[in-house]
Amino acid sequence: MAKSFKALLNKRPPWFSHVGAGGEVILGTMARVVRNLPGHCFPGWSTEEGRKAVADILLPVILELPGNKTAAFSAELSNLSYTQRRVLLERKQISHSMAARQAGCHIVINGKQDTVFMINEEEHLVMHFFATDDNCFPVLKRAEKITAALEQKLQFATNAHGDNLTSLPTEAGCSVQLYTILHLPGLVTANMMQQVNRALEKMCLSISPFYQNLGDDAGNLFVVYTAPIPQGEEEEVAEMLEQITTALQTRECQVRNRLIQNPETTSMIPDLVNRAYGIMRYACRMEYKEFLASISMLKLGLSVGFIRPTTLSPIQFLDKLSEYMLETAPYHAEYQHQVTDSLVHSMRCLINCSILAEIELLSDFYKAAQSALTDEQ
Repeated sequence: MAKSFKALLNKRPPWFSHVGAGGEVILGTMARVVRNLPGHCFPGWSTEEGRKAVADILLPVILELPGNKTAAFSAELSNLSYTQRRVLLERKQISHSMAARQAGCHIVINGKQDTVFMINEEEHLVMHFFATDDNCFPVLKRAEKITAALEQKLQFATNAHGDNLTSLPTEAGCSVQLYTILHLPGLVTANMMQQVNRALEKMCLSISPFYQNLGDDAGNLFVVYTAPIPQGEEEEVAEMLEQITTALQTRECQVRNRLIQNPETTSMIPDLVNRAYGIMRYACRMEYKEFLASISMLKLGLSVGFIRPTTLSPIQFLDKLSEYMLETAPYHAEYQHQVTDSLVHSMRCLINCSILAEIELLSDFYKAAQSALTDEQ
């Protein structure tokens, strides 16, 4: 039996559950796979009848896939309210293009919530595969397995060279893109993101904010992603992306350590963490972007040893922070807690009791930083 929408929200998606093997920097990976049916208009050009015809072909096959027969969530977009669609956007389970769709457009989210199928997004079928891994190969292999299962029952549109056709002819190929989610507060604090962007461009990679609607550095979370991959080059591109994101992880850790050890910046991180703690503890109203920035600073403080949870393990502490990132998101708060504005002040008591009471600010760390600065002077 399919999940209800409320039941879907009882479990966080993997990319909001905790960090993966990459530690606190590499938060997860994603593969986006696109397929189209022959003989049908692309969704941007099709009629409602045409979209329903595509859905009638794709939906029964998708629902029969392993993991989708039970405990999955399935819905037509026209049956979801505006708030429900925005909630799915906040969970990164649908794209902005999909959120604007109506009749004949469907989503299916599997029981583990690590695979999302979108029917009649910009293409006839768009699949997102997520994982909390620090490399792309597990998620790529899972995408290949699901795609192969679909190809046994469905015929997809290809050209004479065997490339999968898409609504953008320049993206024909294996129709796969790979993404890595990164937390980069050190590089942001050191004003090095422009350098990162230029370096990635030289390697034909792109970087964008994880929360594109909130600004360039909301929560210091970013997504590094590939262009659509040419046919047969999936593993080569996956290896390149893994190497580059590992290098970014190393660079981020180096910058954090440098900020701590450099006498000119040694008090910067303690100051940022203290400010975040104070704002979260005493502010009466807080916009979601500011809340994400405070969460990012607490994660940074934990990673460099400036704060310590008193009863929770570091893993449990990070998991709680990830939980609040969703609970206090504007449309989550509106849907689940009847908050009608876009502020999270109504969640203040919950945050104070469950997180801030767990934090011990290590004064010895700050004293050592101040001592180092004094000795240098």
